[in-house]
Amino acid sequence: MMKILKSKKGEGSYVSTAVFILIAVVFISFTINLFAVIHAKQQLDTCADQLTRQIQLAGEVNGDTDALFNAICGNIGSVSSPEYTVSTTYLTGRKIQYGTVFTVTVTADSSLGGFGDMPLFPVHLVSSGSGVSEEFWK
Repeated sequence: MMKILKSKKGEGSYVSTAVFILIAVVFISFTINLFAVIHAKQQLDTCADQLTRQIQLAGEVNGDTDALFNAICGNIGSVSSPEYTVSTTYLTGRKIQYGTVFTVTVTADSSLGGFGDMPLFPVHLVSSGSGVSEEFWK
C-alpha cells in the first residue's frame, strides 16, 4: 500500500481523490447542519420576542401565552424539548403589575453534525427577551 502511495505513476491519485471526496462530503454535511442550528436559533429568538410582547399586552402569563408558544415553537423541526420560563415578581397568581420588568427565556436542544439523525454534538439553545408589563391590576 505504501508503495502505491509513494509511486509517481498515478495509481495513488485514486486513493487521494477518494479521501478528498470523503472530506468534502463531511464538510458539506457539517455546514448544512450548522445552518439548520442557526435557523433554529433565529426562530427561538422570534418566539421569545413574540412571547414578550404578548405578556406585555396581557399583563399576565396565561393560557394564551401557552397557546402562542405552542404555535410558534411547535413548528421548529430541528429542535427538541422547547420550553419557556418567565422571571419576574408576580402580583397575584401569574399577573404582572404595571411597570414591572420581566424576562422570558426560551430554551431548546438541538444537535450538530452527523449524517441524517445521527447527532454528534449536542447544542443547547437559549433565547431571551425582556419587557415591562403594560397592564394595571387593581
